[in-house]
Amino acid sequence: MKYKTHLILCVIMLLLSPAFFPVADLWANESSKYLDAVREFADNVLKYGRDTYGPKHTPLFVDGLNVNTHEPVKWIAPNGDRWILSNLASQQNLFRTLDGLTTITGDPKYKQAAMDAIKYAFENLKSPNGLLYWGGHAAYDAGADRPCGSDNHELKSLYPYYELMQEVNPQATKKFIEAFWSAHILDWANLEMNRHGSIRGTLKKPWDYEYKGGPVFFEGKGISFSVAGSDLSYGAVMLTKLSGEKSPLDWAKRLSHRYVETRNPDVGISSYTYNRNTPSPLQDLLGDDFKRDLLVYGMEFPGNWHIVITAPQICQLLLGEILGDEGMEFTQWTLEELTAWGRVAYRKEDNSFIPMLIDGTNLERYVLKKNSDCGPKGTVVKSTPADSSVFFLYALAYRTTENNFMWEMTRSIAKGNDFGDIGKTVKNKPQLRMSTDCSEFYALMGFLELYKKTKDEAFLNIAKVLGDNILSKRFHKGFFAPSAKHIYASFNVSESLSLLHLDAVINSRSMLIPEMWPSWYFFEFEYRRIGMQRDEEIIYPLTESVEPPISLFEAAAMGDLDSVKTLVSSGADVNATGPAFFSTPLHEAVKGRHTNIVQFLISNGADVNARGGELPFGNRVAPCIGERLYGYSRVTYNCWR
Repeated sequence: MKYKTHLILCVIMLLLSPAFFPVADLWANESSKYLDAVREFADNVLKYGRDTYGPKHTPLFVDGLNVNTHEPVKWIAPNGDRWILSNLASQQNLFRTLDGLTTITGDPKYKQAAMDAIKYAFENLKSPNGLLYWGGHAAYDAGADRPCGSDNHELKSLYPYYELMQEVNPQATKKFIEAFWSAHILDWANLEMNRHGSIRGTLKKPWDYEYKGGPVFFEGKGISFSVAGSDLSYGAVMLTKLSGEKSPLDWAKRLSHRYVETRNPDVGISSYTYNRNTPSPLQDLLGDDFKRDLLVYGMEFPGNWHIVITAPQICQLLLGEILGDEGMEFTQWTLEELTAWGRVAYRKEDNSFIPMLIDGTNLERYVLKKNSDCGPKGTVVKSTPADSSVFFLYALAYRTTENNFMWEMTRSIAKGNDFGDIGKTVKNKPQLRMSTDCSEFYALMGFLELYKKTKDEAFLNIAKVLGDNILSKRFHKGFFAPSAKHIYASFNVSESLSLLHLDAVINSRSMLIPEMWPSWYFFEFEYRRIGMQRDEEIIYPLTESVEPPISLFEAAAMGDLDSVKTLVSSGADVNATGPAFFSTPLHEAVKGRHTNIVQFLISNGADVNARGGELPFGNRVAPCIGERLYGYSRVTYNCWR
């Protein structure tokens, strides 16, 4: 009997072991797979993504890698130089991810790596006036150990990780934010601002000025894009939060309110800018069809919707939450804005926003009279789908305000994105589409917002489905990329941080994960002979070759007649517009004074009256041909971006 009892106990213990109870293993894997993937990604970044190039190795990270060879992303300058990009602005989500990993795992190496990079940047990548060599147009070449790009400082909906910067060096962080404002504010009396600031030159101390305000839509030299204004307000708020200094918050509220002041009282939608510059952006875009006092955006045309439109509003909601009672204005302004969008511009039938001016003028189906960033002449303006970024925005708005209309909009946008029905009211049971194949981090974060507010498990379950989709569709070879075919992976992806948030919610972790900010990161400069390009558009989308192939446009710019002939004989369109402000190959041949290519292109049907590009005489090729071919002076085409 004693023997039998002992035998039974042994069998029970054996059956409870992992080898005989694989379900236990599956449960363990289920609860940690998101964290495991992020940790694998971070380990690969630490192993392969540090600056081990050039004569001096540093704690900096490169911006991304070839997932097959682990070679760093390189920018090819017009003179042939290859810059190994290390743009600290394109690494802020990475730093948040590394910090979050240390918080969850207790392993200090992740956060320490981020802090080491920030410390080195403060000591070595700081310009004399306190700005950093980072952002949209300036970076650091890890191969040559020197800054690269231009002297223009630009942050647009980037939202740096100031909390960690403060932990590394409070004085340098304070000086940077002050320099940021000083370099971009042109007139403190009315907050005339420009998206570009000079990295060089002496800057005055900020905050100690008299604010007079005055009417919006004043004439000025700067371009007060809301994506740039949003980053300035964010920086000032964070300086107040981190240092306790009150003045930056006051200026942040004044700047944010300038956009509120642009609202038409009968419509309620804010403009993208609060001043005019010459020529007016919309006048250049729409021609002379509209009066000058109407030529200001209300709802943006299709394009980077998640950056241009949603990011500043997400920022304001998060600032309101961070500040509490001190930030109630940010929350209220955003609630008013989102309500106006939903009641005036949103079309429920097809889940889209109608492009319009701030007076309510509908621009849908309008035909562009000129080439622009929104498309070439003849483009028909279309409505913009309310995508997952807008879903996240309205879900966040509901969580932070409990406004019923925010719930209604979230519900409609969820249906429009085929996520199912979140319920007529917060009290109704959700009927969600758990078979969704969406793999977008914004969708995941949106459902986490709903779960945090309602504690309804249905929202957490679909967030898990979205997390699984991210792992299956966007996690490849230890990095995050849009597909398994993509050659390059950026380190600054938001997928990693969203998975950390999912893991924290699933496991009821009490520690604080760094907030998800809608970061827009890019490096924009002249690439080869193609013209101004962004790494997000010319490098990271590559799937078939490690470099963009030579186009007819570029061959004409290079003066390569043999390649031009080969491409034309292969069917290349001689009148196709290139990426440089709608230049044609003929424009580029004229600019480069390549007479043999000019003659060849014209003989093959190139339009000498094509408009666009960087040419004088009304941006037409014809006046430059013949005796003027070698005599013109280059005039930059003033195209609004």
